[in-house]
Amino acid sequence: MEFASSLGFWALLSLIPFIILYMRRPRPQDRIIPSLMFLLRDKKDSKRYAMLKKFLMNLLFFLQLAILIGLAVTLARPFTKLNYDVSLENTVIVLDASASMKADSGARFNDAVKEAKSALSGRNSIILAENVPLVLLEEEEQDVAMDILNSLKPKDTTTNLGDAILLGKDMLGDNPGRIVVISDFAGVDLKDLLVVKTAVETDDRIVSFVDINGDTDNAGIVNLEVRKYSIKAFIKNFDKKEKTVKLVLYQGDKALAQSGSIKILPNSIESFIFDGTPAGISRIEIEPKDDFPADDTAYISAPLKKQVSVLLITNKKNSNIETALRASKDIALNVVNPPVLTINTEGNKVEPYKQDVIIVNQINNVNQREGILPGTFKDIKSFAENGGKLVLTAQEDIDKFELEDTSAASFKGMAGSGGKVCTGITNQITKQFESEPCFSTLGKYFNAEPAVGALTVASVGDTPIMALKGMKKGQSFYYGIMDDYSDFKSLPSYPVFWNSLINFLAETEDIKDFNIKTGKIAAIEEQRVKTPSGSTVTSKVIFDEAGVYEIAGKSYAANLIDAKESDINLREELEDADSVSKALETEARQKSLSLEVPILIAVLLLMLLEIAYIKRRGDL
Repeated sequence: MEFASSLGFWALLSLIPFIILYMRRPRPQDRIIPSLMFLLRDKKDSKRYAMLKKFLMNLLFFLQLAILIGLAVTLARPFTKLNYDVSLENTVIVLDASASMKADSGARFNDAVKEAKSALSGRNSIILAENVPLVLLEEEEQDVAMDILNSLKPKDTTTNLGDAILLGKDMLGDNPGRIVVISDFAGVDLKDLLVVKTAVETDDRIVSFVDINGDTDNAGIVNLEVRKYSIKAFIKNFDKKEKTVKLVLYQGDKALAQSGSIKILPNSIESFIFDGTPAGISRIEIEPKDDFPADDTAYISAPLKKQVSVLLITNKKNSNIETALRASKDIALNVVNPPVLTINTEGNKVEPYKQDVIIVNQINNVNQREGILPGTFKDIKSFAENGGKLVLTAQEDIDKFELEDTSAASFKGMAGSGGKVCTGITNQITKQFESEPCFSTLGKYFNAEPAVGALTVASVGDTPIMALKGMKKGQSFYYGIMDDYSDFKSLPSYPVFWNSLINFLAETEDIKDFNIKTGKIAAIEEQRVKTPSGSTVTSKVIFDEAGVYEIAGKSYAANLIDAKESDINLREELEDADSVSKALETEARQKSLSLEVPILIAVLLLMLLEIAYIKRRGDL
């Protein structure tokens, strides 16, 4: 027995006056004896019961002594330590289900499941450690946990063991138990992981690491740049010796292109570019295959190619805008010179109001030589309201035109001085300026105000330079940079801007949005989603498998693309930290058991016994 306080020992001093009171002898008193016979009888009885009376009087002393000692000991807060097995209480299994666990043809994950089964105890919980930890089971019997473990397969994601351990701590709460982390620890920062382990462990809660690992050769695709007209694949050799591989581009079972032999030095990266991205679904495969299939194949999704038909209405020859538009593979451009809008500059017939986008740039006004015809802007307005997209560019006399409410800005004359153009929002049009929002200097520009309901995209101070407004089914965009008074036309971002603007207005989809890394979670309207392994009705898609997903009639390709997860042999030595459990053994711990309540109960019983004895003796 141990004590948590010394106060009780001072309380034992109360026994001193108690013992003194009992030892003090009373003074003799004179008594008149009325009868000799009574005296002789009393003397005879006294001899018979003297020993018993003496014991009974001492019994009261010992009862009171025990009560005082019990109360004093209680003040000392006594406790004792008992040995118990933490692993028999609650067990949380943190099972690494990341892509690296697929190594060795799945043998690594199978070994992890065996270790998990051997760790099961009384009440069991299971956390699947993907890039976002998933709770699969909470406080269930061993039979239920066995069934769950038998159904598990590794995913094509990275792992997050730290968050999984913290989640296990929350699941245990204040209950004693153990958290068993079973992983190959590939690509894991063990210093951070050991900090989490130290923070979580207490006397009643322990964390055990079980190491599942082996040396495996691997070369894999660690990055992929998918563009509309090319695919660039990066391959890394994780071995300690040079490897020779080949990349093959497939669509279905048909090989479309191949790289030829690529020699890769140890721990080095090589890249190869496939010209021409196949429309629809395709894939790149590494040959020969190795024991880690998760990074041997990369899937590609490319929406059907569609060039945006653009009509440029202008009286200016070889404008900067025309040059930028002709440089884009995404745009089918027709240039027409007013007043005739049905014949392009190459002499071909054009249906002007059946184009996707109309750009009005540097035109002559009505009644000017080669000016637009009266009613042209009424036709353009009708085009935009019926779903067409209009771009209206600034020119020095734009405030003299009857624009028929087609502009996203209203004009108040030329500004007195120049200024810097800065973006106000980040979207598909302006994302290239995210690192440098103020991207151009203007010598001249119009004082303007945004039209009702228009969104200012870029401005000089409070003056809109780029603005977008809706027109029933279509849209109108105001481009307020006059190229003759700006340096924007000479910047590399100029043609990129026009390509992005046209694709944004035509609502063409960015191919990058269809090619994603595994681990992403997307919220959608509840519907049936086809995954690489089946289909399900859901409102939340977890891209945890490499392959093709079909959502709302669109195909998305998900790939691992993670150099750390592919480096299945690179890891810090857990043995150096003395934190690996090679086998799951009994985990004995000592638990403090307070003795205050049992002693108080005993004191209460002694007090009741004392009262009963005093009453029987006749003192009450």
